[in-house]
Amino acid sequence: MNKMKFPNLSFNKICITYHNGKEYFLHYQSLIQCIENILAVPDITQNFALSFENYEHEGESVYKEQNNGIWWKNTEGSLPTGAKLLSLILYSDATTTDTLGKSQLHPIYLSIGNIPTWRRNKPDAKQLLGYLPILEAVSSIEKKSSTYKNLVCETFHKSLRHLLEPIILLEDGVDLSVNNETIWFYPRVSTIISDWPEAASFCLVYKSPNSTFPCHFCLVKKDDFANINLPFNDVVPRTHNEMRRYLENNTPNSASIESVPNFFWNLP
Repeated sequence: MNKMKFPNLSFNKICITYHNGKEYFLHYQSLIQCIENILAVPDITQNFALSFENYEHEGESVYKEQNNGIWWKNTEGSLPTGAKLLSLILYSDATTTDTLGKSQLHPIYLSIGNIPTWRRNKPDAKQLLGYLPILEAVSSIEKKSSTYKNLVCETFHKSLRHLLEPIILLEDGVDLSVNNETIWFYPRVSTIISDWPEAASFCLVYKSPNSTFPCHFCLVKKDDFANINLPFNDVVPRTHNEMRRYLENNTPNSASIESVPNFFWNLP
């Protein structure tokens, strides 16, 4: 990272937590700077989506890009008149950096959903937002303890709060340059791309497949996963309001979630 010679690529660090006599730092770029770096890439704003578009084929809705979806339509409708939606896509996954598997980094990347899919799939349409701290346990006993697991969850969500807090602080949105035109945007997280353990970290769901409710999407018991005749009403989605209710009632175990507040509950 230190060898990168990009004028707009500058990383900061902040201590997120302190554990076993060691400070753990989040290395990060400014969220707005990351967005501006992506928008500055030549040709990336061609066919840049600024509004909801409804596509239909023979009476059926066609979802070609993000701005064809219901989420885009509803979110766009919640913004002030004249403002545009800036869709943020996050991707994170801890990765091993040596052949012995002893060194790990936890990068988190950012991309923009307004960019067409074919263009967004190219490497220059993504920015390294930061490296999340990875806590080390002194023993297998500590690693299995509830105190350590809670600290890992808290550290993960504290890091996310620091990275994404500008979304909350930008009450009046942000002006960004697109195709040499200044446009008023409101950034919103639309999608998080991750594997199952990473999704469990974002949703604070137990990472054990043997837990009662191992799915991060719904409250379906593990014994019913293979039940193709499960009634539709028994597939209860994990909404943020429901998960917050379990935490506030001191019954997080009943939903197989960690007893830690989820940062995403605070995002608009």
